[in-house]
Amino acid sequence: MKGTTTQRGLIGLLGLFLSVICAVLLAKDASAAGSVKVKSAEVSEISGAWHLYVKIELPKPPSIPHVPMRFVFTKTMVYERALIDGHSEPVLNRQSVSNQTPSTESLDVDFADAQGKIYKGTNFDFDLTRTRGYEAGEYKLQVRTADGVDIGGSTTIILKGDNPVVDRRSITFDAKKKPIQKVDNGVDGGSKTGPDESEFAAPTTGDVTPAGSAAPFIPQSAYTPTDEEQGKDHPKGCGCSLPGNRTENGIALFFSLGMIGLVFARRRRA
Repeated sequence: MKGTTTQRGLIGLLGLFLSVICAVLLAKDASAAGSVKVKSAEVSEISGAWHLYVKIELPKPPSIPHVPMRFVFTKTMVYERALIDGHSEPVLNRQSVSNQTPSTESLDVDFADAQGKIYKGTNFDFDLTRTRGYEAGEYKLQVRTADGVDIGGSTTIILKGDNPVVDRRSITFDAKKKPIQKVDNGVDGGSKTGPDESEFAAPTTGDVTPAGSAAPFIPQSAYTPTDEEQGKDHPKGCGCSLPGNRTENGIALFFSLGMIGLVFARRRRA
């Protein structure tokens, strides 16, 4: 009988423990209950910002008029505008992303009116800006209390707008290729990748055909030997005499002496 009584007591204590746990969980679920609704799931960008309107409902009125809450946005899809080959205008690419770091906006939500009366529900609006790191795309929104309790479930927000253009065109370094060069025997010589020889003033190899005639750099007379080089009329002797003919020099000297003598004779007669 004692064993049966002890077992019943243990069962009763276990049931009480489970009841307490269930009550705690239910109380937590009740506090986490509520709802969050957005006025519009698609929000257009105006001057670099998106203005969101949400309606928040709590299970009961809070104890304070301004409740600190966290609005957690997790990016799920990016709207990329890219330049691609074959298109002159940017093309919109919807790129799904995962494991993104959430962006959190910590805001104080007002549940009271002008008279100070507190309600369990409120309409709240705020801005998301590009300066805060947001861009056009899709986000998952989850509203939580300051201590981490979720308010309602998550909802999808679409931020519409034009993101900066990304250039994804292929880079081509080659210009238009020259026509295929043919050899004389009819065999394909392959693509002509070297420089075009027609661009040069003359062929790089082989004989050069002159385009005209011009005076030689060294005159033809330079090749004709002079009289001295040929040895003509070279005076005899040791080579130490003065230039000129000795006979011509003697006649000139005799004529000069005669003239001097004539001058002196005239002076004497006078």
